[in-house]
Amino acid sequence: MASTSGPAHRSVANIRPQPTVNQSTPGSPHTPLRTISSAYGSPSALRAEEDCVVIELGTRCLRAGFAGEAVPKAAIGFGPEEQRRPGDYRRWHTDYEKDWRQRIQGDEWGKGNELWQLDLRGVDLGLVGDKIERAVREAFTKYLLIDSRPRRMVLALPSMLPLPLLSTVLDSLFTNFQPPNISLMSSPALTTVAAGLRSALIVDIGWTETIITGVYEFREVLSKRSIRAAKLHGEEMFKMLVDAISPGLRKNDTENEAVEKMRQVISFEECEDIIARMAWCKGLKTDGAKPVARGLTPVVEEDELRSSIRSLNLTGGTETDSVVAIPLRTTTPPRTLHIPFSKLAEPCETAFLASGRPFQEFDDEELPLHLLVYQSLLYLPVDIRSMCMARMVFVGGGSKILGLKERILDEVAALVDNFGWSPVRGKAVDQLRFNPKMQNRQQQAGYDPMGIKTSLRTQSKDSAEEAVPTALLEQEADPIDAQLQQQASKGTKPLESGYLRAVDSLGAWSGASLLSQLKVPAVSVIDRDQWLTYGASGASKELDISANITTKRQSLGGAAAFKSGAAERSSWTLGLWA
Repeated sequence: MASTSGPAHRSVANIRPQPTVNQSTPGSPHTPLRTISSAYGSPSALRAEEDCVVIELGTRCLRAGFAGEAVPKAAIGFGPEEQRRPGDYRRWHTDYEKDWRQRIQGDEWGKGNELWQLDLRGVDLGLVGDKIERAVREAFTKYLLIDSRPRRMVLALPSMLPLPLLSTVLDSLFTNFQPPNISLMSSPALTTVAAGLRSALIVDIGWTETIITGVYEFREVLSKRSIRAAKLHGEEMFKMLVDAISPGLRKNDTENEAVEKMRQVISFEECEDIIARMAWCKGLKTDGAKPVARGLTPVVEEDELRSSIRSLNLTGGTETDSVVAIPLRTTTPPRTLHIPFSKLAEPCETAFLASGRPFQEFDDEELPLHLLVYQSLLYLPVDIRSMCMARMVFVGGGSKILGLKERILDEVAALVDNFGWSPVRGKAVDQLRFNPKMQNRQQQAGYDPMGIKTSLRTQSKDSAEEAVPTALLEQEADPIDAQLQQQASKGTKPLESGYLRAVDSLGAWSGASLLSQLKVPAVSVIDRDQWLTYGASGASKELDISANITTKRQSLGGAAAFKSGAAERSSWTLGLWA
């Protein structure tokens, strides 16, 4: 019943009739409580804080998606078509494809399709930041279907990215999207995680350079690079196509004039389409039968080509040099180019492998890929080398060329058979290795190449035991240790090591998505407020961070140290990029 205190005209009970069906309900007006399911509750605020966006940045492409997914939802390039303004509908004009010569950007081949260049002397960092902002905003609105609420971000970046480019990337993301923090992760380590490994040799055949990184227990222990990458291969393919279309175009002209004329013959997009469809690499020519490799399935090159290009218009048999017909749309006039199929493999030989050139002509930054892989393995310690050589991961756009992985592995195996794992080169070493007279002279002199007297081997057993130092004697086998090792190894798989093997990986983005879903903390976690206040200069040095962590462990203990680091990040670092 309603309360009777107060005037009658102010009583709500006199206005509304008394309930007759259910006498237990109160008479005063009230709003019934509604139980909203958590599955259909208000998702905007809480989900924005829990979501983590994973972004991978490359020279020509940006990949974005949510943590926990296997593949990215968005893959956005940085070409001229992706930089059009809203309302620009020239792409659907009837003569748009014919006017491609008027839209050539940059002085170099393919420069208009790059986000940045590692040579920062001519790079506009403000333009790089604007391109990143537009690509991320397009990924959010068109592919991820989310708004611009603050969300945590994880960046997968190359470990050799220059600090000015990293500062530009972080400034663009913190200013335009306001994430609370950004975690930086190294692409080689993430590629190793995505392959299901702890140690690997990552061969990243990218656009501007090839980077080989040795990873041991998720730590980068070696990094080497070469300019022989997909861009150089594209330039060689472009020159080969121009020579086939117009044989005498480059004669009697200077280098700049010849380059300007070549760029008017065929477009960059069509050349890339030909590379993606028809570029391939020849196999290594050997005298005898090649042993079966455990890493890659041995397939005869001719059988592989037959199965992959049946849909092409081919004339001639596979025993001879087949002729392929390539329709060209951007030439004037459009035509069909008939070219031997073996010519499409010559750019790969020139760009990646530098066939026909001696080793002495190469600079340290332009080594062929097989020599770069061999030297990277040679500079690693013996135990790490045995692990990495059996876990070689090829990633990047250039690794998709048919037959390139197998050719690199065969070349490296041939180098190991010829030179072993010794860095010593020269005529004297070759004479010592292949000349039997030199070996006989050393045996007569009493020394072998390892510096141990060979005359001791011909002596009696008692005198040899007295003359050979104890450090050079073989250790006696202990049956108890052998039995214990045998029992400990029961139920465990043997460790794969000591031979060349290739392993596939899902890529750096998938590795970052997996680690973010598992809540694995990154080495470098940058808060927005600290970055906007101090910038890159506010990052602590490695020595300061190690000393700070040691102090916390000694004073607070392990659990308190982690809680303190999670509660407030008074010191942060840029990790590998500092």
